[in-house]
Amino acid sequence: MAVISRRIIIPVHGKADAALVQAKSLAEQASQAGTKTRLLKVIMGADAGNIEMFVRFESFQDGIAGFQNLATSVGVNNARTKLEGTNVHSISGPYVYRTVFGEPTTQPILVQRQYQISRANLQAAIALLPEVKAAFSEKTGMTAVVPVFSPEMDRLIITYYMDSMAELGKELDESAMSPAFQTVVAKAAQLGTLITGRVLAVV
Repeated sequence: MAVISRRIIIPVHGKADAALVQAKSLAEQASQAGTKTRLLKVIMGADAGNIEMFVRFESFQDGIAGFQNLATSVGVNNARTKLEGTNVHSISGPYVYRTVFGEPTTQPILVQRQYQISRANLQAAIALLPEVKAAFSEKTGMTAVVPVFSPEMDRLIITYYMDSMAELGKELDESAMSPAFQTVVAKAAQLGTLITGRVLAVV
């Protein structure tokens, strides 16, 4: 199991580039504080234009220790203060999730599909995930997470990891449109509702 912390940064219209520079500084300071941090930009779908910072921990104890380290880091606090200036509309989080399938990879392109699902159906949905993974090529990474501390608790978020945008196009044509994937999507629709889809890229 991995624990994932997520912060959402919404730039002011017209100041996205400046906000990204400052967000990169925050992510760099978080990495220097000893965390496994990635900064991504939403490039397609829901929340397009947002910047998101993900921090991975190996356990909840590791996550709490990391949270406390970040809270006391002078570099992190200085970078966040600058980020909270005129270039950013809002910063929300950290929201916390735990993996229920797979492990995050370092691949730079992420596709996320978010399902609204009742806890009563969650285990049945998780049981479908190996079938979902089998529909894609071996080099496509995949994880699924559920929220631990989040505004929406009735969620299952599936992430696919790819090496490039070209690979994303290939997987969409060959795997996402395949009978195997469409069959498991139909099964998933009986357990929950797909509410958002998006693509993120490491920046």
